[in-house]
Amino acid sequence: MVANTDSLTSGKLFIKGMEPHLLNKDELADFRRTHLGFVFQQFHLLDTLTIAENMVLPLTLANASVKEMEQKLATMLERLGLSEHSHKRTYEISGGQAQRAAIGRALIHQPNLVLCDEPTGNLDSKATKDVLNLLTDLKREMGTTILMVTHDAEAASYCDRILFLKDGHIYNELYKSNNRYAFYEQISNVLIAMGGDDDDVSAVRFS
Repeated sequence: MVANTDSLTSGKLFIKGMEPHLLNKDELADFRRTHLGFVFQQFHLLDTLTIAENMVLPLTLANASVKEMEQKLATMLERLGLSEHSHKRTYEISGGQAQRAAIGRALIHQPNLVLCDEPTGNLDSKATKDVLNLLTDLKREMGTTILMVTHDAEAASYCDRILFLKDGHIYNELYKSNNRYAFYEQISNVLIAMGGDDDDVSAVRFS
């Protein structure tokens, strides 16, 4: 519903003070294109395009000028460490690089809200840490709100606020701790209390 791909049956949803579900089809498409960004577990990059072409898609759809696209792309490529890979296709880069490109595509038009669906689910431990640190830095630098769905306690420990859902209801809520190790432990304890066990929680620990 937040992504505006499903309709409300009750209640209200506000994004930037607006109720997107009340917009018509064209207005809603423009709203999503302007205010939202998306990062998926499977990356969803287009294999027929280069990394650079994938990243500027939101600007292309918004009819941005070539100059604006070139400036924003150069800045984002540099920030993501992808400048030397911009000409490559998706099958020529690693999973971590592909996810960074997907993050760049989601943020290049400076949306108010970025929705991340298990963004580290296909990454190894090093790439996971790199992507989570990158999202944290970009959130702080750009002032963009990031809403992430994850089953991974490590990924959740990078968040400022966590809502635990069980059977369609909010089960618990946690706010960021100054010590991420302690925050991870809190998250793990809630997951176990929700019906899991020690084997369901990642063995990763933080120093």
